[in-house]
Amino acid sequence: MNLTSITHTLFTLGTFAERKISGLKLKKIEIEEGEISYLQGGSGTPLVLLHGFGADKDNWVRLARYLTPHFQIIAPDLPGFGESFKDPDLNYDVLPQTQRLNSFVNAMGLEHFHLAGNSMGGYIAGNYAVEFPEKINSLWLLNPLGVESSPSSPMFEKILRDELPVILSKNREEYESLLDNVFHKRPFIPGFAILELSKIAENNFSLYQKIFKDIHQIKDGSIKFSSPLEGRLKGFSKPTLITWGDKDRILHPSAGTILSREIINSQLQLIKDIGHLPMLESPKTTANQFISFKSSLPEAGSY
Repeated sequence: MNLTSITHTLFTLGTFAERKISGLKLKKIEIEEGEISYLQGGSGTPLVLLHGFGADKDNWVRLARYLTPHFQIIAPDLPGFGESFKDPDLNYDVLPQTQRLNSFVNAMGLEHFHLAGNSMGGYIAGNYAVEFPEKINSLWLLNPLGVESSPSSPMFEKILRDELPVILSKNREEYESLLDNVFHKRPFIPGFAILELSKIAENNFSLYQKIFKDIHQIKDGSIKFSSPLEGRLKGFSKPTLITWGDKDRILHPSAGTILSREIINSQLQLIKDIGHLPMLESPKTTANQFISFKSSLPEAGSY
């Protein structure tokens, strides 16, 4: 067995073990455009978790360990990512992805659920909640993309200088830089996992670059979005928790304050000394935020 085979085997076994510890199982379901892969486990009201750009469903596994006693966790690979269908000819901007998410929700038979999303997943979650409010019990936005009026983050400043976004990587060195930027203090990630994840990023570089361009537009010297969250969620009244790591270098943390002013029934919780992926950098603290938030809702007993 060569080194490549060994690292792939270790990565596969490690992924399986983490899912098992968190009580999650891998499942697949078909929608019109193709197959969606997802993780599911736990009991209670469904909590649908949407990962960010370049990530996949396993970004939620460490967080899910603390949530499965309270919720039925459903974490899909969004189209274009992970093990779900990939088609370079599709439009992956937020509204088409919102419709694909609804196809998944309908295929799963979900009528009412909590919806959460990180980064790009938060951008999709916010737009979904506005499009289909009757299905949403509560909304949880973790460092969400799509707040157009926020100050430029270090990543966006580099993009405006025509530099490659740090979240796009095509080799291990660039992937290491990605990790250094998305975390304030990088959690333990085994070397074999970094090697495998960097290979996935490299193999999908062209598609990810296309998806990135679908979502982000540069106009008049700033980053523009087709469906900005602060406009879409203005006056949104469903209970909303906004979680943000205060050391986020990918998306400016002040975007959380902007969103909280527009969403009628929202709470903003900054996590000190945490970066762009709080569910990976501080999973227990992040999970407890939502558990406390949900238990504080007046309607909590009916969920």
